[in-house]
Amino acid sequence: MKSPTSEPSTHAHLRLSPSRWLVCLAMALWLCTPPAAFAGEKVMVDGVLHVKNGNTPRDGVQTLQLAEQWRIGGESDDVFFGVISRVLADQEGNIYLLDSQLSEVQVFSPTGEYLKTLSREGDGPGEVRNPNDLIFMPDGTLGLVQQFPGKIIKVDLEGNPAGEFSPGGGDPTAGGFVALADAKSGGGNLVLGGVNITVDTAAGAQDRNCYVASFAEDGSEKVRYQELTYRWEFPNVTLAEWEMLFIWRRWVVDHQGRVLIPPVRDAYTINVYNPDGSLNRVIEREFTSFKRSADEPSVTQTIMEAIQRQVQRQGISQAKAQIEETEADIASIHVATDGSIWVLNSRGSRDQPAGIMVTYDVFDPEGHFTKQVQVACEGDGVRDGLFFLENEQVIQVTGFADAVLAQMGGGDAEESETDVEPTPMEIVCYTAQ
Repeated sequence: MKSPTSEPSTHAHLRLSPSRWLVCLAMALWLCTPPAAFAGEKVMVDGVLHVKNGNTPRDGVQTLQLAEQWRIGGESDDVFFGVISRVLADQEGNIYLLDSQLSEVQVFSPTGEYLKTLSREGDGPGEVRNPNDLIFMPDGTLGLVQQFPGKIIKVDLEGNPAGEFSPGGGDPTAGGFVALADAKSGGGNLVLGGVNITVDTAAGAQDRNCYVASFAEDGSEKVRYQELTYRWEFPNVTLAEWEMLFIWRRWVVDHQGRVLIPPVRDAYTINVYNPDGSLNRVIEREFTSFKRSADEPSVTQTIMEAIQRQVQRQGISQAKAQIEETEADIASIHVATDGSIWVLNSRGSRDQPAGIMVTYDVFDPEGHFTKQVQVACEGDGVRDGLFFLENEQVIQVTGFADAVLAQMGGGDAEESETDVEPTPMEIVCYTAQ
């Protein structure tokens, strides 16, 4: 079974392996199967293809068993991590761990051997402050995404400074401020999620324009895929969840450069945009939103409360968080090497069977709901994170939710009503069996 990743991979064989015989057999069976066997009905709505799926996958539920290969960090290891917020792998299978707290990238071999550390905290060439995302740039360099002021600091794979990338070209006459939330690249398409902030001093207000857009090499914007504009009027600021969190970390770019976005939080819907911004198709699935419990605040609720505290500490004492009653239907999207779309919905990390960390909904490249995949390994589906890499390895980051809280909640992840020290983050490498 292929693991999800946003990068393509190829393998050459002189003869058919047993796995390829199975693929051929499956293809033969598929050719003999009537079209009615497909999950998902194709309909045209206002000239756009919609693939409408029910709540039951065509091929049922499968299990992806993960086998541990190595682990680093944690309480019993001398290796220390601050806040690991992103994991990538290069073509050789080397693993890049972005530490947002230490403002560096630690690099390990596919077998877990430490290789080097890239970048460091600072304002000099190749240095960064509190990066919140990591990306392989279209020019082959490694980009550390700095939230504010929003820019990408580039280094080569040996750690040498390779310049900076500023959305908008860094034009000082443009006015306002730019903050970056996340970044992704695929098929030569560089796409950033950010916020343009302008201040209306006369009105005592701030206008905020959130966007997901593609950019050219010179920093000029090419295509805007989705945006949301709202206004803060001081001192009575409402920190609405949908506005503050937008679709950060929930969109992806596939290996063709297409952008997959869940356009609304309370519907299981994915818009698939071509690189030029045209809407390729809309994928839908019947789904009942997960209602939050007042007795057990979710990670998102904790993030919103942390944002409220941060804004209040900045002098806006009347700022209030407006928190939704349900979790966003789609938590994350990944694209596999075969083009299949892996979706973690709001129920996929909760109330899982024994031995299952998370369950993904899997759609074929056309958008048909084909199966659900239960990922079998130790871990907490809500608190820990999984990253599926190009070389068929899967990286688990324990305490990943706390890392997200630290990034999006202004560093309040370490604040607690108790005196219990947070457990050191641990990196666990698995392979799929």
